[in-house]
Amino acid sequence: MIPNPITDNFTVIRIPAGIHRLPEPVRVSGRNIRILGEDGAVLRGTRRIPTDSWQYEGENIYSAPCPDPADGLLISGQPYIMARYPKFTDPDEVFGGYAADCTDPSKTADWADPTGGYIHAMHRHLWGGYSYAIDGKNPDGTLRLSGGWQNNRQMGMHESYRFAENIHEEMTEPGEWYYDVREKRIRLRLREGDCLTDAEAVVNASFFLLENCESVTLENLTLEYSRRTFMETKEPLLRSDWTIYRGGAVVLRNCRDCTLNRMTLRNVGSNGVFVDGKNRNITVSRSLFSHIGATAVCFVGHPEAVRSPLFEYNETLPLAEIDKTPGPQADCYPAECTVDNCLIEYVGTTEKQATGIQISMAYSITLRDTTICHTSRAGINISEGTFGGHRIEGCDVFDTVRETGDHGSLNSWGRDRFWHVPDLADTDAGSLASLDMLAPNVITRSRFRCDHGWDIDLDDGSSNYIITENLCLHGGLKLREGFRRTVKHNIIVNNSVHCHVWYPFSEDIVEENIVFDSYLPISMPEKWGTSFGKNILHSADISGILPAASLNKIYPNDRDSISLNAGFTDPSTGNYIPTHPLLSAFAGFPTEFGVRYEPLRRIADTPVLPSYCSDSAASETDSSICLDGMTGKNIETDGEMSVYGTAEHNGVLVLTVEENSPADKIGLQPDDVITEIRGKTIRNTDALRDIPAPFSGEVTILRKQQKLILKETSVK
Repeated sequence: MIPNPITDNFTVIRIPAGIHRLPEPVRVSGRNIRILGEDGAVLRGTRRIPTDSWQYEGENIYSAPCPDPADGLLISGQPYIMARYPKFTDPDEVFGGYAADCTDPSKTADWADPTGGYIHAMHRHLWGGYSYAIDGKNPDGTLRLSGGWQNNRQMGMHESYRFAENIHEEMTEPGEWYYDVREKRIRLRLREGDCLTDAEAVVNASFFLLENCESVTLENLTLEYSRRTFMETKEPLLRSDWTIYRGGAVVLRNCRDCTLNRMTLRNVGSNGVFVDGKNRNITVSRSLFSHIGATAVCFVGHPEAVRSPLFEYNETLPLAEIDKTPGPQADCYPAECTVDNCLIEYVGTTEKQATGIQISMAYSITLRDTTICHTSRAGINISEGTFGGHRIEGCDVFDTVRETGDHGSLNSWGRDRFWHVPDLADTDAGSLASLDMLAPNVITRSRFRCDHGWDIDLDDGSSNYIITENLCLHGGLKLREGFRRTVKHNIIVNNSVHCHVWYPFSEDIVEENIVFDSYLPISMPEKWGTSFGKNILHSADISGILPAASLNKIYPNDRDSISLNAGFTDPSTGNYIPTHPLLSAFAGFPTEFGVRYEPLRRIADTPVLPSYCSDSAASETDSSICLDGMTGKNIETDGEMSVYGTAEHNGVLVLTVEENSPADKIGLQPDDVITEIRGKTIRNTDALRDIPAPFSGEVTILRKQQKLILKETSVK
């Protein structure tokens, strides 16, 4: 870097065009500093491999010493693929390819010494992923593994979605490589035409560490090829599904008024930008994030800021032990920060508990005019209600949840001080539901599309949201239990509002939305919030105005909703402004979404726009069963999977239990999900029918998402 004289009280450091290799991060501290890249300035987290260090080992295999643990390899600027089983064959498949037998002795017998390799796997319920280091092999062929701490809801590996990496014997094709941890050597099979005079190993996970900075700018730099950090992702966040690694390509700690502008981060192995702890007024603008190993931008505070923090999903505190003082108890959290006019794409290439924007223990984070797409999990994740005040406006979030399940393009939780307190009645929980939030979260004038979940997914306890003027293109809008959500003037194409397990007095307001289908409730109270109605059921097949009978049938208290043809202006181009005179409140409904900065807008993808229909819920195949005093059905929908906590669409949901029947005597209750009987997996009602005397011996169930084993001596 070339320092320039102080200009306008700023020290300007110019980075010339060309590729500059950084085997360790640049540490910046101070104020009024501008680090400016000339056009074409590229920083890589690599170290050159001397040409004369390569040795030929036969069969097109070359090796060279590399004392720094290598996590990537570039030959003439092009990445080689770390040897893996199975091969990466399909970018649209989980992990690009998976094999359930990658941990079986029948397969590991092929590997003389897999030490230094990795096993990557999806979570059993697809709630993210796990990674394990292979520490060796036992005499029976099983692998000795360490790790698996990348998910805060420990349930074990998915039975199928897994693969092995950095295995010497799997280096079978040109363009593959392997790092030998015992010999500290790189081995590769050379591609035809490649030359080892220009080889570099990826060794560095971070480019810039900004600490105790004020008014520091990074501008017009490309950061590429950094080390993955999946084995360092282990710090649990507050009762969320997440663990986190507090690092990334750019890390800010105790900074104020700092900016990243016109940056490009691509092929980054870890997080992109990590705003860690106490930071104020940090801005990321007009920047591209592409092919990010973990999360693109993280705003994550410290638990010391939170009153009565809890960390694992099942942890609780008695009401008397909960600090009932509103707000945070310390200032070690990000606040008043902004992501503006950015393009974020191909996120979670390595870690599956990853997202475009992650917000946890932070206040007043604004996401504006940003496109987020092609993500392994959610596009935006808000981990809790600490401390609210976030605003999401003008964003375009789509092609999300590509590899995980039970999430949405926008995913949130609110497992805060009020949530699941054992001695707090549901009728009283609302009195504590705003303790952690300084202001409500606002989601407005944005477009969402999720083809493998919900467009907007306000999950466990998410409270104090204002959701207005959003366009949902596929998965609908889900509101699980929580308090004080106002949902108005949204258009939900080919779907509706999903209402799951609400509190009796939630104070929710859901009205004046345009939906295309009937409401989709699961386990709802008699009265839904403060006001649920006055919605518009769009139907292209009617003229005039009719009562929305199908909405009233689902929720009899909704007597004011109507059905009509909204007369959308031009859905084929994404213009959903209604022309019907009764819908004048939608006259200013947005038609443009996502990044506006022209150099990024030109290259940004846009979502597939749906062909649309109305009120067209298909009748489902009857899967009901009546057996030994129990009636039940299959877990058939993503909504049921989410509410009951099943592993994909597996299990039998108990609907009713007859008194003194075998089902009653073993302890079954309505809303239990039967998953196993006497060691045999129960995936559906057909499997249950095949079990003789099913409610004898041991019956494994999920009750309120918790695993229980019932026996004939169970006491209800």
